Amino acid sequence: MKNPKFIFVIGFMASGKSTFGKRIAKELEYNFVDTDNYIEQKEGKSIPDIFNQYGEKYFRILEKYALNEILERDSNTVISTGGGMSCNQHRLNKMLKNGKVVYLDIDPKSVINRLKNAKQKRPLLSDLSDIELEEKINQLLKKRKKYYGQAPFKVSSLDAKKASLDFLV
Repeated sequence: MKNPKFIFVIGFMASGKSTFGKRIAKELEYNFVDTDNYIEQKEGKSIPDIFNQYGEKYFRILEKYALNEILERDSNTVISTGGGMSCNQHRLNKMLKNGKVVYLDIDPKSVINRLKNAKQKRPLLSDLSDIELEEKINQLLKKRKKYYGQAPFKVSSLDAKKASLDFLV
């Protein structure tokens, strides 16, 4: 089977999408793009600054443009998406049509442990207490599962370092 032109790594924030995506890219000798980094470089601002200045709706528009630009200019690329990028059916359909989509699954407890000390870097979580953080993560995961679950391939974030990548080629 011919290698796909694009491989998309989707999943919740702090699931390890960038780390896993870099591993895939290295093993397949593909390019690697992290959409959040792409947007930050293009805008000259951090994701939290974009959220603070313009709001989430504006950021989601930037995600749409970033996806389109990457698809137009790149090939043989692993694309690690922001946690919410695939939670729009139009964008998710575009990913499913243009490459292989891998869902990096993570349980709520692991997300909470990873994010407790890094909340300020996550605009949707920045001002939450620990209890509110847990509630918000559970709420977002529940809402986003219907999108993440459409990915034809699923890898547990706990197994990502050693998971076989044979299904991608």
